[in-house]
Amino acid sequence: MKIKKKLLLGFGLLFVVVLVFGAASVYYIEVISETSNVTLKNNYKTLTFTREMRSVLDENDLPLPSIASSAFDQALQKQENNITEPGEKTATASLRDAFILLIGPSSGLNQKQQAERNARQQLKKIEELNMHAIELKNAYTHSTVNKATLYLGAMVFITFFILFILIVNFPGVILNPLRELADGLDQVSKRNYDTRLKFNASEEFTQLAKAFNIMALNLGDQANADLTKIIAAECRIKILIEEIQNPVWGINEKQEILFINHEAKSVLNLGEKSVIGQSVLELSKNNPLLKMILEDNNAAPSLKINQDSNVIYFQQKSIEVVVPNLKTDLDNLQVAGYSAGMIHVLKKTTGKP
Repeated sequence: MKIKKKLLLGFGLLFVVVLVFGAASVYYIEVISETSNVTLKNNYKTLTFTREMRSVLDENDLPLPSIASSAFDQALQKQENNITEPGEKTATASLRDAFILLIGPSSGLNQKQQAERNARQQLKKIEELNMHAIELKNAYTHSTVNKATLYLGAMVFITFFILFILIVNFPGVILNPLRELADGLDQVSKRNYDTRLKFNASEEFTQLAKAFNIMALNLGDQANADLTKIIAAECRIKILIEEIQNPVWGINEKQEILFINHEAKSVLNLGEKSVIGQSVLELSKNNPLLKMILEDNNAAPSLKINQDSNVIYFQQKSIEVVVPNLKTDLDNLQVAGYSAGMIHVLKKTTGKP
């Protein structure tokens, strides 16, 4: 799977969870708010109206004065327009009948007292109905809050779980292949062309690993081809040098022997032991002839060397090897030469000049 698809899947799922979380939060807030509004609008208003009517009865003697009757009637009319609970309509109608008897001019004192007791009973019944409704709505509100807490808590856990997976996995999906790629490039820079990468995390890194492996393979093939050419050239040079009748040897810029033929080893009394890679400065410490050649260079036109009880004259020639040093400076290619060593040749002559 591509990294893009993984990111879309992970963040898409997180977006859906957050969206559901938000929608559920808004829904439950609306439910709780609506329940509270209904309770406040209906039940608490009814309790206010019954309290006002009860106050009229408590604060006035029978028969009720006209001002008290008017206040009671206004509160009763408001209650008649605010009937919401089952049984409340019947109780309110009974309250209206009791009030009619209570203010009726033809009613006697006993009837008015009985009507007052009946009115108080109906008021009590209306209050009980609304108090019970408040308790039910309060229980429903608590149930809704608990349910919302459970659901929202579960969504918070799911959101945390998804975020945890994203935090733990996604950095590794990207950083681990990059780390392996950096290690692979470091190995290639050290000419370890057998290094191979294998990524299974995503299609992008799989393609990158494929490209890296092809690059490493091509570099390895090119390095092998170049090495083969170098070895072949060295072999040809060695054969050519051995076929030369004159003493020949070469040193690099570190004053180490690169090649030397049999004639040179014989003339310089170096024996049959291989001296390739050894420092000529170290060898010259115990070899006066070699030391003289290195110090004189081309200063002396000829050398007289005793070899096998015979005096042989050689013409010395030292050639400095200068190779180009290519440097890229911004957009300009600079070509400079530097010394890569010396080639010494001793050519036999017929006698002293």
